Amino acid sequence: LMYLAHRHGIDIEGACEASLACSTCHVYVDEKMLDKLPEPSDEENDMLDLAPFLKSNSRLSCQIILTKELDGIVIELPPATRNFYFMFQEDGDKLGASRVWECILSTEIDHIKSNGDHFGLLEPDGTPNEYYSRLKKYADGNHASKALNNLPNFISDLESGLVECKDSEKARKHREKGNSYFKLEDYEAAAQCYRRGVLIAEKESKEMALLHGNLSACLLRQSKWAACIWHACLALRIRNVLQSPIEKRLQLRLQNACEKMGREALSDHNECYKWIARLCDDSAPPQESEERYGFVNLPVPKFGRSKKVRAFSNGLVVRESRNQGRYVVCERHFKAGDVLASEPAGGWEKSDISSAMESVDEMAVACCILLPFQRHLRCLACHSQLESVGFVCPDCDGAAFCGPPSSCFSRHFKNGRFIIPQWHRDECRYTFLLNSIGLGHLCYRLGTLRGRNLLGVDRETSLNSLVDNYEHFTSHFEYGLTGWLCGLLLARTGLPNCGDWCFRMLHRLQCNAHAITQVNTAVGGGHGLVSVEQERIGGGLFPTASFINHACEPNIAYQFMNGFIVIRCIKDLSPEDEVLACYGPHFRHDPIVGTRKRALLEQYFFECSCVHCNGTQEVTALSPEENDQWCKLIEQIRSSKTRLSALPSLFKRLKRLSDPTITVTPEPSYGEIADETAFGLFEGRMTNLPLEARKMALYLTTESCEFTRNRFGSDSIEYAWELLKLVTVAKVAGECPNTEIKDTLQRIMEIHYGERETTKILSIFW
Repeated sequence: LMYLAHRHGIDIEGACEASLACSTCHVYVDEKMLDKLPEPSDEENDMLDLAPFLKSNSRLSCQIILTKELDGIVIELPPATRNFYFMFQEDGDKLGASRVWECILSTEIDHIKSNGDHFGLLEPDGTPNEYYSRLKKYADGNHASKALNNLPNFISDLESGLVECKDSEKARKHREKGNSYFKLEDYEAAAQCYRRGVLIAEKESKEMALLHGNLSACLLRQSKWAACIWHACLALRIRNVLQSPIEKRLQLRLQNACEKMGREALSDHNECYKWIARLCDDSAPPQESEERYGFVNLPVPKFGRSKKVRAFSNGLVVRESRNQGRYVVCERHFKAGDVLASEPAGGWEKSDISSAMESVDEMAVACCILLPFQRHLRCLACHSQLESVGFVCPDCDGAAFCGPPSSCFSRHFKNGRFIIPQWHRDECRYTFLLNSIGLGHLCYRLGTLRGRNLLGVDRETSLNSLVDNYEHFTSHFEYGLTGWLCGLLLARTGLPNCGDWCFRMLHRLQCNAHAITQVNTAVGGGHGLVSVEQERIGGGLFPTASFINHACEPNIAYQFMNGFIVIRCIKDLSPEDEVLACYGPHFRHDPIVGTRKRALLEQYFFECSCVHCNGTQEVTALSPEENDQWCKLIEQIRSSKTRLSALPSLFKRLKRLSDPTITVTPEPSYGEIADETAFGLFEGRMTNLPLEARKMALYLTTESCEFTRNRFGSDSIEYAWELLKLVTVAKVAGECPNTEIKDTLQRIMEIHYGERETTKILSIFW
């Protein structure tokens, strides 16, 4: 089984090559199949005893011989294949590691259940101070499990660099994957692979040079001349490890890009490096309705900022009631697209804005975290999408920063040296562990900023004043132990006695933190299709924005930009209308009332009573007979045996069953299957897709647009996304989108994102 996993690129280590000398191929076997395996030998049991996170269904995959009886076996990988509390090896090799915190929590709960809950940790009794005091006494004492008792030793290993994050072999695999995309002319996907490799390649290695060189080739194909020059220079600066033909190609690439930028006279790569490092593409100046913070142009709320609550418009007021808590109401008329609020993560300071304008944008980003899978795609210091990678942290695999010609790079690159933000230096060595604790990472970040007096109490909305719903939590153990861990890490950075604050802050983050999203656009390889998606990239705490209550049909939309939140109304609002956001469950995307209400109750501890949840609306769906017909038609459409000429009649039959206005649409919906089929026609076809297939794709995308408009509304962002798909498919099909489509897109996008961002998003299409 282990060798089969290796052939398919599954990350099972198998360090001893099946010689029963380690436990690094440890897996969990599905209970249904466990009895079909022969009993483990004494040697296997001996090795399993050394495996971390051992379970009753643990086995070594190198000892599982696949037979017909095991057809359909399901295995699960543990979160770590090394016993992290016995990390040292006699030969002094560098050590690797995986995510572990969620399994430590599970292990600790099992330990308490087995040995007795003497500290009352599994019951949510007592005040926050009382509960945390009991937990800290448990975690710091001798009652905890061996894993928890040895956690400080593991943290010491992280601090000393024994847990190695750089791996040129893994970087090579990312480069080879990127090469495959490059051959398919999918330069964006290739560039992402190369950037991921740059993040983990060893400094000044041959692999790093090759990755920079390959990335420069992608950027040249994408006409990103400055970024191409930067990475070609970085590759040539490590040229002592490059072969002559590669160096010659880099020189030619560099010359080509310099000519495109009118810098033919720059013949030496060292001259190019010095010039490109100083190049700064200043952001556009602020418009009349914007304020400038660093290089961020932030929209000002309609009617100006409120003197009472700076984040909000002067046309809004914050009220408070027993049932609703703090909530936001209009005092004036707003039109769809008007800005209601704008706020940096962490909130505004009480002092005059102009006194701290230079640092507001830096603090805003510092009060947010990027998700781990975004850290090769976005700059850690400004959250902008990376074109060139100006710098990667040498001590972790979670920090890449903008390269030239960005303003962000110019801010941090001084006298030939890149200045890493202090908040990253405070967490760099712990990145491996912080990646595994979810909101705990944001809590730790806020704790470091607070401890260094960068996020002071002099905030318009104090973080400590946010509702935490402490009394509604059915368990505090996960929050308590994670708060204890954050306190332990903060103490090691010189900020002691923070664990109790972290414990309370984790409860507040659960109820108040925002998921940060961005609109991403990318051009696919060969066929030229442009993909657009609203993607979650991280999390942040916007304290004043969290006053806004939920509805399953919201009247506002969020836009996130470089650590700031901008809130626009997407419907006309009148005085006394409450401003309402969607916390997640939307009545069109999550049509089952019970599912929506349960999700909101579990995370935010309130029962939604909006018009879509109060039981007054009738729930409609296909009948069982209609659903059977639907499934059969979907099966035919998806069949590889179905000819292109048969699709129109199949979709006409499907459309007769489809009703976009019913509460519960079948899965997939008519729009979803139309999209899936249209884009499926392009897969693997590249530019040689027959004209008939292109026209079919255009017909299906048009059908999906019609369905989406009827279901979500003609002003909905869902309709705008579908229209963008229609535009890109129309171009590939040789059609020109009409003016009406362009005007509709412009109108909807400006309501949700404003004029500046709309222009940026749509520029790739026209």
